[in-house]
Amino acid sequence: MDRKTVLITGANGEIGQATTKLFLDKGFFVFAHYNRSTRSLQDNNSNRICLLQSDLSYPKNARMVFEKCLEIKGRIDVLVNNAGTFAIAERIEDINQEDFDYVMAVNLTSPFILSQLAMENMKNRNYGRIVNISSIGVKYGGNPKSAPYTISKSALETMTILFAKAGAPYNVLVNAIRVGVTNTKFHKRNLQKDLAKRIDQIPMKRLAEPREIARTIYFLATENSSFVTGSILTVAGGE
Repeated sequence: MDRKTVLITGANGEIGQATTKLFLDKGFFVFAHYNRSTRSLQDNNSNRICLLQSDLSYPKNARMVFEKCLEIKGRIDVLVNNAGTFAIAERIEDINQEDFDYVMAVNLTSPFILSQLAMENMKNRNYGRIVNISSIGVKYGGNPKSAPYTISKSALETMTILFAKAGAPYNVLVNAIRVGVTNTKFHKRNLQKDLAKRIDQIPMKRLAEPREIARTIYFLATENSSFVTGSILTVAGGE
C-alpha cells in the first residue's frame, strides 16, 4: 500500500512546522499548505513533501488546495486544520465586519470546506482522520478584544462534533485540540497579551512547545486513537 497522506494547513507556522516534520519522520507524504513564506519549510529535504500556496481567507481556495492534493495522490488520509488568524480591536464594539469575516473565513469556513471534501474522500475508502486546532480561549471565553477568534474556534469545536457523528460509521474519526499558550510567534503578535501572567496561570508554569502539540496531533491521526472521535482535547491547559 502507498504511504499515508496528510494535508496540514498553516504548515509554515511553528506548530505547523513541527507537525510537518513529525509526519515526515513517520513516513507520511505531506501536503504542506502555506499562505506567504516557505522559508520555514525549506529545511525539510524530502521527496515526500509538496508545498501548496493558498490564501484561505478566500474559501474558494480551500477547494483548489484539496483538488490539487487529489490530482497528485488521489486521496487524503489525514487532514489537519491548523491554519489560523485573529484580529484585535480596542473594544468589542469596534470590531468591524471586514475583520470578522476575515477571521471566520480562515478559522472556520475554509476548514469546513476542507472537511467536507475530506469526509467524502475518506468515507469512500472507509478510513480517515480529521484534526482541528482550536484554542483554550473557548473554555474561558477568550478576550472581548479578539472576539472573532474565540467565536470562530468555538464554532470549529461544534463543527468537530458534527463531522465526528457523520464520519463514525465509516471509520472517519474527527477530533479537536484546544491549544493553550504555546511558544510561537502567533501569541507574541498580540502585544496586549501578558505572557508572564498567562504562564503563571498554567499548572505546569511554562509555555507548551510546538513539538508537544505536534505529538498530540499525530496521536489523533494514527491507529493509537482508533476509538477516539468527537473529542476536544486540551493541551497546555490554563488561561
